[in-house]
Amino acid sequence: MKIRRLVATAAGCAALVVAAPATASAFSLADLLPTGSADFLFPQPAPPAPAPAPQAAPAPAPAPAPQAAPAPAPAPSAGYKNCTEAWNAGVAPLYRDEPGYAPKLDRDDDGVACEVDPR
Repeated sequence: MKIRRLVATAAGCAALVVAAPATASAFSLADLLPTGSADFLFPQPAPPAPAPAPQAAPAPAPAPAPQAAPAPAPAPSAGYKNCTEAWNAGVAPLYRDEPGYAPKLDRDDDGVACEVDPR
C-alpha cells in the first residue's frame, strides 16, 4: 500500500514538472488584466521622504537623590573576646588593619583573624 502511494506521488510530481513549463509560459499576468491595470502591479519607486526636522533635545532627567552609605558594624574598643563573638557581630573575618583585630584571634598569624566560622 505504501509503495503504491509512493509510485503515484512520484508520477504526479513528474507530470507537474513536465506540464508546468508549457502552461506557465502561455500568458503572463499582465496579459490577463485590462489595459492600464498592469501599471498597478509594478509601481514606480516612491520619491525619497524628506529628512525629518531636528527635534529639540529632551530635558535631562533629574539627578537621583544621594543615598547614605550603610553604617559599618561597630567594633568594640577592646576587640572581640573570641571568634564566635566576631562572627555573631557580622564582621568576621577580620584583617590586621581593621578595628577589632587582635593577634589572639589570628591562629596562623597570616593577618586574617577568624577565618573559619566557629558556630
